[in-house]
Formats: sequence, C-alpha cells, structure tokens
Amino acid sequence: MLTTFRHQSRRGAVRSLCTVGLHQSRPSRVQDMPDRALIMDRLRSGKQFDLLVVGGGATGSGAALDASLRGLDVACLEREDFSSGTSSRSTKLIWAGSRYLVQALTKFVSLQTLKTPIANLRSFIADFKMVMNCHRERTFLLETQPHLTHWRAIGVPITRWLLWPPPFEYPPAVIGPVGLFSVFFKFYDLMSGFSCPSSHILSRKRASRIFPQLDSSGLKYAQVFYEGQHNDARTNLAIALSAAQQGASISNYVEVVTLLKDGETGEVTGVKAMDKMTGQVFDVYSKAVLFCGGPFTDELRQLEDPNCQSAVSGAAGIHVVLPSYYCPKTIGMVDMATSDGRFLFFLPWLGHCLVGTTDSSHQPSMRPVPPEDEIQWIINEASKYLDKGLRVRRSDVLSAWSGIRPLLSDPNSDNTAAVSRDHVISVEPVTKTVFVAGGKWTTYREMAEEAVDKIIETKGLEAQLGCSTLEHRLIGYEGYHSNLAVELVQEWECAHEVAVHLASTYGGRAHDVLQLSEHTGALWPKRGVRLVDNYPYIEAEITYACRHELACTAEDLIARRTRLAFLNVAAARTAVPRVVEIMANELKWTDQRISDEIKATHGFIDTFGGPVPDKDPMHVKLRAATGADLEAIFNKIDTDGPGALDEAEIKSLAAELGFPLTSTELKNAMVMMDSNGDGQVELLEFVTWWNSHDHDKLQQAINAKIGVKGDTTGPGVLFG
Repeated sequence: MLTTFRHQSRRGAVRSLCTVGLHQSRPSRVQDMPDRALIMDRLRSGKQFDLLVVGGGATGSGAALDASLRGLDVACLEREDFSSGTSSRSTKLIWAGSRYLVQALTKFVSLQTLKTPIANLRSFIADFKMVMNCHRERTFLLETQPHLTHWRAIGVPITRWLLWPPPFEYPPAVIGPVGLFSVFFKFYDLMSGFSCPSSHILSRKRASRIFPQLDSSGLKYAQVFYEGQHNDARTNLAIALSAAQQGASISNYVEVVTLLKDGETGEVTGVKAMDKMTGQVFDVYSKAVLFCGGPFTDELRQLEDPNCQSAVSGAAGIHVVLPSYYCPKTIGMVDMATSDGRFLFFLPWLGHCLVGTTDSSHQPSMRPVPPEDEIQWIINEASKYLDKGLRVRRSDVLSAWSGIRPLLSDPNSDNTAAVSRDHVISVEPVTKTVFVAGGKWTTYREMAEEAVDKIIETKGLEAQLGCSTLEHRLIGYEGYHSNLAVELVQEWECAHEVAVHLASTYGGRAHDVLQLSEHTGALWPKRGVRLVDNYPYIEAEITYACRHELACTAEDLIARRTRLAFLNVAAARTAVPRVVEIMANELKWTDQRISDEIKATHGFIDTFGGPVPDKDPMHVKLRAATGADLEAIFNKIDTDGPGALDEAEIKSLAAELGFPLTSTELKNAMVMMDSNGDGQVELLEFVTWWNSHDHDKLQQAINAKIGVKGDTTGPGVLFG
C-alpha cells in the first residue's frame, strides 16, 4: 500500500506526494524541449527566416527569444556552445552599476560642472539613465526569474573614519565613512524602488561574528548593500532554451563561414554555415541579420568587409576560486580601493569562494589563459582583508579563469566619444546588418530588445506583437517554489545538497532530471549517483543535458551544464571519463570520437589555472607571489631564525644556487633588499624586493630552487 502525505505550497495549492511508486505519474515537461536534429533540419531546409541572429551568448539568445515572442520566425547560430565565450566567465553578479553611479555623481558635483555645465549635465543624465536601466533589469531578473537568481549581501569594510587619498579622487569622499557612504547606498536602494533588501551597517563586533574570516583588528564597521547573483552559464542556457521553446531554430556548434549578399543592393540575405558536429555546409536565408558576437564582433563584421574599422577592443578579467572556508555562505565583500584602483569582489558562489576581477587589455580569444601574476595579485589583494590566521596559499587555488569582455565604439556613428561602457547598436550602411555589443550581463534583455527594435525598423519586418520579455518567465519557472528542494528530497529520496543544487539549476524541471536518476544502492540517499565526490552533480544531469539541453561535447557538461571546470579543475579532470562514457552511450559515439573527446576536454581544462602555478613563460611573471608563499621562501633562507636575513645568508644562498657573489655584487643585492639600511632584510623588505624586481637573477634563481612549485596532493605546504 502506498503511503502519502500532503503539504501546502507557497501558492497555497495542495500537493499530494508519495515516497514510493508515484514518480512516473508526475507529468514530464520535457516534451517541449528542443531536439537538435529537428532544429538542424529546419536550418538546412532552405526556407527564409525573418531574422538570423549570429551568436548564442546572453544577448544573442535574448534577441532570439525577444523576436520569437514578437511572432517573428527566428534562426540563431552559435559557433561553439551557448555562453562558451564571455557569458560564462563573469563575476556572477547581477549588479545595478554602483560604481557608474559614483563616477557620475562625483563628476557632476564638481568644479568641472561650473566650467562646462551643459556638457556635464548631459553626461550625468546619460549615466544616470544607464544606472536606472540597470536597476530595472536587475529587478526583472531577481523578481521574474527566482529559480535562477538570488540576492547576495556584499560588505564594504571600513577601516578609517577619514579616507586619504579620497576614493575616486573626489575630495568630499574623505568623510565617506562618517555617513556619506550610508546615504549613497540608501539612494542606491531608492533607485530600484526598494525592491532589494535594505542596505545597512554592521558594527565591528557583528561583522566579526558574521564574517569571521575578516581581519577585524582595524575594522570600524562594515557597510552592507545587495546585488543579484546567478549561475551565468545556466541563465544563458535557460534563455536559449526558452527561445527554442517559443519556436526559434537555435543551435550551438554551427559556425558562419561566409555571408550571402544580394548582387544588386549588396545587402546581406543570409549566411553559409557549417555544422561543426558533422562538417556539413549549408545556406541559411533570412530577411535580416543581427550580429551578437560580443568581443568577437569584429570577426563577424570582417566577413562583410575585411577592411572595416574596428569597433571592439577586449579587456580581460581574471577570477580565482578558493575553498569555501575563506568566506561565509551568506555574505561577500568588495574592496573598492585596491592597489591599482580596480574593484575586487570576494563572494560565496556554488559552495566556494570566488575572488575577482582584474581588468587589463587583451585580444579576444575563446580560450584565454589566466596569467600567473594576475592570479597571485588577486590572492595578495584578497589577503589584505583576511584575518592574520588565514594564510591564502597558491595551492589553495582550486580553479582560475580568464574572460574577455568587449569595450565598444560605434564605427558607423559621427560621435567620436570615448569607448563606451554601455552598449552599442549599429547598422552597416551597405549590407544593412546590425550589430550589438558591450553592456553588462544585467542588461542583456534591454540590449536584445533595442537590437530587435533596430532590426525591425531597418528592414521593415512585420512583428505581430511588441516586446514582452520583461514579463516572460524563463524555462524552469513552472513548478518552482521556495521549498522545491524539500519537495525533491521527500519525493525522490535524494540528498538535500543535491536537491538544493537541482532546484536552483533546473527549477521545476528538477523532477525530470531526477526521473532519469539511478538508485545509489545505499540506505540514504536512495536516488542520485554523484558524478564526483564532494559535489552535488549527479550522473542523471549528463543524460538530461544530452537529451534536452543540446549538449554536444564533454566540455559542455564539464564547463557549462555543470560548472566543475570553473569550481575545481582537479574534480573536473576526475569526472571526464564518466562524462564521456555516459555521453557516448546517449549520442552513439565511436571509439575514435570517445578518444578525441577525452583529449579535447583535458585540453580545455588546461586553459584554467589550478593549485599548481603555470610555469609557461608566456603566462607567468615573477612579479607578485602570494604573501604566504613569500613568507615560506623567506623562512627557508633564514637559517638562523631571527626573522631577518643578513649578508652571510644571502652570500651562502647565492653560492648554493651556483653563482657566488663578489663583494660588490653582494653589497648591491643588500642595497636592493635592505630598504631601511640597517644591515638586515626583514620579511616586509623581502616581499617588497620580490614584487618589484621582475628580472633579478638572484630572484629567478631562488624561485627555481625553492620557489613556487605547487602541491597537487591537497592543502599542504607548497614548498619542498
């Protein structure tokens, strides 16, 4: 006899569930999920679409969804996987532009406004409008897509009552800690209609209790505000699948080879594309073409004009993932005054600690490699705010990655303003293609809406409806509620950690994933065989992704359907064989394809940083070792243990390393290290010397002999 129980859901509907035997009676929602073979048939059919979107990142997928909801017949081609470029490599925040607001206010409330009032007013209005749009879009994502997003508290540690030099080079900000910051964040709350949790202050004592990892010795208080957070790759996938659900012919691994043009007008009428899974080349015809290539926009534009004026420059952002014990589960931190002026976020994300980002110029690349010195800079900056008892070591880095974001200018505009931090939408005068790029994750929907508006205007397309994406729920919302994880545990007898992960990843479709799950053979949990130890991913997700999420390669699963590569490169490598085995069974791979997939996936993982530093000269500089690493090197040299190095120890070390120093060379070495001239080199002096002498032969020899070597066995000491 079946045992049942009843509970009241958030919406008040009474559900009847059972612990055994009723799983098959729950209606499946996978019937409306896209099938890649059918999508490819539509793309190859020779029909003319209303709109062809090139690029399946957040903006491209968003444009495909927007246009489909308006009643247009849409095709969307992505040359790799959805979000495989910039959209999966963000800081994971849905933020409303607090820094832009600060910059706008400080510029407007300044002496410069007295000199050029009209220009400054126009600039302020434009920036203020941009931030207001960010608030609207953030509210849309947090309130309309609760199955994919959540609020994240972020603390700003205040260590001085007066700040000098003033933040943002704005003199009134000197008194920020005595009330100006609190007023600013309340105004920030107001801009979103107080739809976010309220900003507030944590006393030093309370901040230490909530964030015990924080160094409280000089802390005055912490200012707390809220931004949204999400799993960016999964949000991008939800947008793409929602577009397919609305009828868009959207596919990954289809690359545009050339453009098709009208012989008389020169307008683009379609593309010649290649299915990278089969090598088949075919034509796709469309009344209008929209480029959503992100940092690769110029590559697409060069297909229509190899000599076109560049519109995009790239900026690389590096992120580092540390174990969860480096930050609390419920609150993050931001340093708004790093050593070089960049913001640095310190955030809990998917059970880990995410730290980033840097910002440096970089050529667009699908496989950017995080430079070793940038990884070490992040660790050093993060360590400044942590309790002295926490030693952030290089071996603690579980994963590190680089992402390229586009900085834009409009080559088809007469406005020669500086590179835009907002987005650009531009029409090519001859071919009539439109491109959109720039912006932020937060504003993907706004960018998509404006791009589709421009396409309709430019090409005279007849849309049946107006834009409705502000009200549209993305796939997974149906069946989602705040206690879904509990419901999954009770119905499927899976681990609570797995249920929480599935609910926040698939929303109401988590039931469909668990319907594919195998029995564990254990007393508890009974369902959900883990893909790899210590992570909530289960093998059924691989099967589900192959059947219902357009997964084509093992990289898709390792990096974007799950986030293992972004969380822990060692765990990702461990999972590769099993992922390939399941996918091979689902997709009927040959032995050669299996071998190729394993090799390609490990090659992809090689582009991530891990606990072992990258020694490739192309990726590493000796500029900024971590503080904990340098202390370990220092202690190895300091053989007599007083906490300082003398001439005898430096001379002995140099001889041991194979290049004895003359008296003059020894004196010069001591001058470089011994900044206060007391004849001894203390730890701080040693760290300063190391981080400021990139090409010093003695430094290079020390690093080669006893320097950063890494330890792959666990959280032990790096050096040995």
